[in-house]
Amino acid sequence: MSRLRLWPRSFALRSALAAAGVVLLVCVIGFGWGYLRAQEALRAQIDISVRAEAESFVTDYEAHGLNGLAEAVVLHSRRRGASTRVMLQTLGGQRIAGLVPGAPAALRGYATLHPEEGGTWRAVGALLPGGLNLIVAADLEPTDRTAAALASTLPAAGALAGLAALALGFVTAKQLERRLHGVTTAAQAVMAGDLTRRLPQGGAGDEFDQLVGTINTMLGRIEELVREIRQVTDDIAHDLRSPLSRLRQKLEGALAAARDPGADAEVLGTAIEELDAVLVTFSSLLRIARAEAGLRGTPPQPVALSEEAARMAETYAAVAEEQGATLAAEIAPGITVPGDPALLRQALANLVENALLHGGPGVRVRLALHQQAGAAVLEVSDDGPGIPAEERDKVTRRFYRLDRSRNSPGTGLGLALVAAVAQLHGATLRLGDAGPGLHVTVTFPPG
Repeated sequence: MSRLRLWPRSFALRSALAAAGVVLLVCVIGFGWGYLRAQEALRAQIDISVRAEAESFVTDYEAHGLNGLAEAVVLHSRRRGASTRVMLQTLGGQRIAGLVPGAPAALRGYATLHPEEGGTWRAVGALLPGGLNLIVAADLEPTDRTAAALASTLPAAGALAGLAALALGFVTAKQLERRLHGVTTAAQAVMAGDLTRRLPQGGAGDEFDQLVGTINTMLGRIEELVREIRQVTDDIAHDLRSPLSRLRQKLEGALAAARDPGADAEVLGTAIEELDAVLVTFSSLLRIARAEAGLRGTPPQPVALSEEAARMAETYAAVAEEQGATLAAEIAPGITVPGDPALLRQALANLVENALLHGGPGVRVRLALHQQAGAAVLEVSDDGPGIPAEERDKVTRRFYRLDRSRNSPGTGLGLALVAAVAQLHGATLRLGDAGPGLHVTVTFPPG
């Protein structure tokens, strides 16, 4: 049998085994320590007991003399069930009365005796006048058994705790195996391409369910991103195919015709314009991608939004006048927000251009900037046809264009870039009805 089979693969069961082993090890160590402590305490009590009994015999000797002491020792030796033994002997070791196994010829103070016939005795000796030695001893075997019995409670409890840990680990391992099987099955389905699959939750609301919920949220975001990537890929293929096809047809036609410097120059100029439009599209896509990924061109820095808005209003006022439109500005001074100046400038330009481009002939555009509850609020509104309510969430997607705008200039990336820049700066983008027209509001977080 391999080593992997001998050691369980379940984390919960391995943890239970490790916990049981630690519990048993601690209990064994505790048994040894407890036994020694209990033995020490009980033997201390034995010392007190034999000393007290020896003092009582000394009192008999002082009151009744040698004969009285010898008689008391004999009576004690004949007593059944006595916990101690007593012996009276001369200093030379000649026994007068009683018997203590393994006693030396003369004993003064405490000593532990180990007679040849076995056993362990705790004895105390007292020297009496007249060359006498009184020894009182107690058998330590019952004391050691009591100490072992007291200390063995801990290993017994540890064994039960270890068994309980193993049982709990087995049950937990089975539960985790069932839950992880569902997670593994769902994960394999996701890896196989089913991005709609989600990990199952147990419904207990525990840490495992919280983790599964977080992973499901992540899977939902991944599904959304993949769907957006697919949509962007399709949109790029659709929107760039036409200008590239026109460019190819023009170049093929020019190549097939006779060489004419004037005609060739015109074709090349048109080709460059077409390529510039394609490059603008790719540049906008790159800026959107970088903004959505949280990548700034420069580190966050204070941006004088009031000055940028005023400059933008001055620049596009002339453009609006050429188109027969008007651009009015209501800009509060001194408003500053942290962020990327280039991206904020591009987003502001996209909003104004979008209003002028899609507002229609004679459109009136209003650019406003003010503070509300400590937050900078940027507003761009027009009195054009506006955007239907059901399509306002869609126009911030890449390449999405209303049916009426498909033949007008533009890439369909203007509001998508604005949404990405707003997200990067923690701002809120809202499209509303200007009654008539479109009202765009960008609310920055309070500084």
